[in-house]
Amino acid sequence: MKREILINANPRETRVAILEDDELVELLVDRPDARRMVGDIYLGKVDAVLPGLQAAFVDIGTDKSAFLHASDLVYPDAAAADDDDADESFHEPSRDDREAPQIQDVLKRGQELLVQVSKEPISTKGPRVTAQVSLAGRFLVYM
Repeated sequence: MKREILINANPRETRVAILEDDELVELLVDRPDARRMVGDIYLGKVDAVLPGLQAAFVDIGTDKSAFLHASDLVYPDAAAADDDDADESFHEPSRDDREAPQIQDVLKRGQELLVQVSKEPISTKGPRVTAQVSLAGRFLVYM
């Protein structure tokens, strides 16, 4: 298989094309003046909860509502709730959590929620967000 990477750069944008056997397989366009959202943190309001998709749409002030999947939520840890010293303890859901609550039991329409953009909006879709917010510093990642 013959692979090529073609790069076209000018002050306004950089375009990268990846070819396999002279066929375009990927095209990337980077515009430095375009505002990037990934990593931005918002206090959003739940627009809609979709139990069938195990997802919710969150209004973060953009044209399109952001998409939040149940796997990107942080659930209260029931085991740590018995601990008198901890106010609240949270854990990330894993594939082994067979009793993870349904999204409609965790989120309600109109509820405010702190989210972080994990994927840029594409075409007609809004950005993807996660409730697992992290702040990266020089020597530390706060989660």
